[in-house]
Amino acid sequence: MEHYTLTTFYIIAMEIFLTLTLLKILKFNKKASFIFTAWLVTVVILFEVIKVLPIDLSSMSLFAIVLMGVGASGLLFYPLRKELLALPQELLLLPQAFRMFFGAGFIVEAVFGIMPSSYGVMDGILHITTAFLATTLAIYIARGCACIKSLILVNLFGLLDIVIVAAGIAFMILPDIGTGHNVFLAVFFAAPVFIWLHLFSLLKVYKSN
Repeated sequence: MEHYTLTTFYIIAMEIFLTLTLLKILKFNKKASFIFTAWLVTVVILFEVIKVLPIDLSSMSLFAIVLMGVGASGLLFYPLRKELLALPQELLLLPQAFRMFFGAGFIVEAVFGIMPSSYGVMDGILHITTAFLATTLAIYIARGCACIKSLILVNLFGLLDIVIVAAGIAFMILPDIGTGHNVFLAVFFAAPVFIWLHLFSLLKVYKSN
């Protein structure tokens, strides 16, 4: 229980740092400040305090809820679309670096038996790989490299990573972790943030070519 509590605080701390990074990139835009802060607080209350997901939720129902959550989060990003598309590609990529910390957190949970070890290690390695690729590419782009093909491939890999992880939670480990697990803090906040940053990056590639 002690380890679970520590990893829960760790996930929340990483999401706070992710939020602050996004706000810094967006120059603490008032709309962004309200949206991301309210979103994070709501997720913590719903999924860690209230434990809103039913205990007997089926895998298919959970996966559908996750998909709906990602779609609904797009409504939160919509008011910020102009500001996000105005950012250079390296700033759209850099927040993905936080996936390295989320990946490390899930490996730690696998070590302590908070989630199944095979899933936790797979999840961690995928997130860390995405973080490394995105951060490295951001450095190259900042130095003047166009890297169009690499941008597309890295963004698609990052999206595939999240799809695999979400499907794994719903269809592989749900009976082991239940619906009150702290992984849902990341599923309904960090994951949608990363997804929409990937999508805005791809949209920016499309518009510029």
